[in-house]
Amino acid sequence: MSLFASTLEKLKNFKKPALSIYPIVIIVSIPVLLIINTLWNIKSFNRDANFIVRHQAIGVAETLKPIVKDSLSDIDKLKALIASIVESHEDVIWAAILKDEEEGFSIYAESGDSPISNLETGLDELAKGFNQPVAGLVYDPNTRRDVWNVITPLVEDESGNYFLRVILDTKSISEILARTTKDSFLILIILVLVTIGLLANHFIFYIRSLRTQQLEELDRLKDEFISIAAHELRAPITALIGYLELLKDKISPQEVEKVRPDLELLNSLIGDLNTLINELLDVSRIEQGRFQVNLVDVNVNDCIGKVVRTILPQAEQKGLQVKFTPSDLPIIKSDPDRLRQIMMNLLSNSVKYTLKGEVNVVALLEGESIKVTVRDAGIGIPGEELAKLFTKFHRVKDEKTSEVRGTGLGLWITKQIVEILGGKINVESIYGTGTSVIFTLPLARDTA
Repeated sequence: MSLFASTLEKLKNFKKPALSIYPIVIIVSIPVLLIINTLWNIKSFNRDANFIVRHQAIGVAETLKPIVKDSLSDIDKLKALIASIVESHEDVIWAAILKDEEEGFSIYAESGDSPISNLETGLDELAKGFNQPVAGLVYDPNTRRDVWNVITPLVEDESGNYFLRVILDTKSISEILARTTKDSFLILIILVLVTIGLLANHFIFYIRSLRTQQLEELDRLKDEFISIAAHELRAPITALIGYLELLKDKISPQEVEKVRPDLELLNSLIGDLNTLINELLDVSRIEQGRFQVNLVDVNVNDCIGKVVRTILPQAEQKGLQVKFTPSDLPIIKSDPDRLRQIMMNLLSNSVKYTLKGEVNVVALLEGESIKVTVRDAGIGIPGEELAKLFTKFHRVKDEKTSEVRGTGLGLWITKQIVEILGGKINVESIYGTGTSVIFTLPLARDTA
């Protein structure tokens, strides 16, 4: 089993660099294939163009066969015919009728002086031997470029064998080929530049992905640490609460009254610490998908009423009023503990951030949902802070709230719980006049 696990780990380690190299191979392969394709197309174009020119010359020779045969006895007529061939075909620069004699081939009639200094290429003998047209490229030192030399059998009679030799210019083909090559390489350069950009972009994203993986790993380790630390803190907190109760029992009532403010402060601090631990545990459970809800029949008015009664002492210490206006609401499928947690978070925030006035809670039936509004007369929230209000560890930066304790997790947890219960939550606020937090709960929810 250990050998299998080791092999599997090696495969995973090999997979990571392979995944990073694979896009590079693909990106580099594209321009390489384009280069090969461009060069191949240029070569094919050159071959096909020359093939067309050669067949053009052969076609001219085939057309002239019957005419030449009738004009062999009239040299002047034959020369005029050959001259007309040169004039009527732009690419034809010279043409001649060759006669096969014992000492070799001789020019029987031609359109003019040959522009090529040396035409002894052996093509004449090949055309004679195969008795079919033969063509070949010949370098012209005068024009410093290749020309086509085409030899085509014409007539075979008792006076001898006659062949048509045609010299065709490759200038037009070369110009077309040059333009095609230029355009092809221009496109190729653009594609190579784009590829370089893609490679650079790939490396940037690859580095960022590595950093993202590292951050995800750190985030995972952070969540594990928070979960473990929160669980471990529960034991000393519970012990501390127990020792405080024992301390009360060990001292006289008169001494208890003397230290009551200190005991209340200790209880308040312990309560804050216990709230922090619960929030950290909730964050860990939500992010790991382990946050559970128990859907049962819930009376929303009863749940809200209990939370309002719980928060009243805290509000009265600040001279605030908390009013709850119940209405005729149906029983819904939800989690009463989570609903109380939502209301406690929202009412605690309202009391914390309200300096004077009152906090109102209204629950109404609206369509297929129950709409709950918690409205306070507090300091309000600046407009630029609203978009970040439900993010983790975010707290509104204000001189009036600098002394208010909190982790910035309460509203994030509240939003997650509302959405898990199938509802939605949003905030309406005008800075300096107060804040309204509205959330909804569906009347019915599938328990599956």
